[in-house]
Amino acid sequence: MHIARQIMAVRPIGEVYVPYIKLVLETLVENLRAAAKSMIPGIAREDVFQSLFPIPPFDEQHRIVHRFLDIEPLLELYTVADTRLISLNAAFPETLKKSILQEAVQGKLVPQDPNDEPASVLLERIRAEKEQLIKEGKIKRDKHESVIFRRDNSYYEKMNGIERCIDDELPFEIPESWEWCRLGTILQKLTDGTHSTPKYAASGIPFISVKDISSGKISFESTKFISEEEHELLASRCDPHRDDILLTKVGTTGIPVLVDTDRPFSIFVSVAQLRFSTELLDKCFLIYLLKSPLVQTQCRENTKGVGNKNWVMRDIANTLICIPPLAEQKRIQASLANVLKSI
Repeated sequence: MHIARQIMAVRPIGEVYVPYIKLVLETLVENLRAAAKSMIPGIAREDVFQSLFPIPPFDEQHRIVHRFLDIEPLLELYTVADTRLISLNAAFPETLKKSILQEAVQGKLVPQDPNDEPASVLLERIRAEKEQLIKEGKIKRDKHESVIFRRDNSYYEKMNGIERCIDDELPFEIPESWEWCRLGTILQKLTDGTHSTPKYAASGIPFISVKDISSGKISFESTKFISEEEHELLASRCDPHRDDILLTKVGTTGIPVLVDTDRPFSIFVSVAQLRFSTELLDKCFLIYLLKSPLVQTQCRENTKGVGNKNWVMRDIANTLICIPPLAEQKRIQASLANVLKSI
């Protein structure tokens, strides 16, 4: 029999138990391979020859091999368990964050204060402010406006003149001072960026897409640019500014980002613009709400398509959310900021 030069043959001499030799060689080769610094995988013959090789009495060689065969299945189980533990430890921080966010949006993170103005009154104030903006011609009326209310210990929704019970859609109970509503209900503006690829320029106004906010913050480091003239044209429809929320809706969907800059920019169709009253809603609480499992689950369920998936605007507007009193929103976001920074 002939063997290739990449294979090394070992022939034991003397009183040795071949399975024992094989067992030691497997350990030896594994250690040599781990210590190898060559770019080409493999080990040198000289390294094998110069390695110390423990030789116990012949009978003990037998005992070692048989003992190893007895525990080998346990070693395999340990490897599987250890791999699983490593995976769980790696995922634990993110899992813990999701759990805390879920507790927060269920009203379990901070205590309710009976002196807080209830969310029902808050929603009426939001509707009144939107109605005023409609009269002033600053925003358009939502043709699919939703109103969710309680009656006879059940929740009902009135939309498009049709009233229906939505008890089956509600994932959990909320405190008495909280209210269920659709995301579009609390927004003054919900739109997305231009649906047409603009003419890019070497410099000018940054043009933001999903890749520029996927980290959870706006990054201008690798943005494309458009001219000021094209930016002004796009801004007549979509004009993000400080304290708006950007939300990814194509590709990697459901990432909310608070606009914390006064620098002008335009956005692509892959990003949605959410504008709301910062006097009636806490911006940081809304970011946490959009990151919570309540919203992220709906995002996954409603993101459609193959390849470049899309969370369409109507589904974003119809996302079911729960709103606490404004004072409690502030307590929740302060508590979350303090808890999450340590994870």
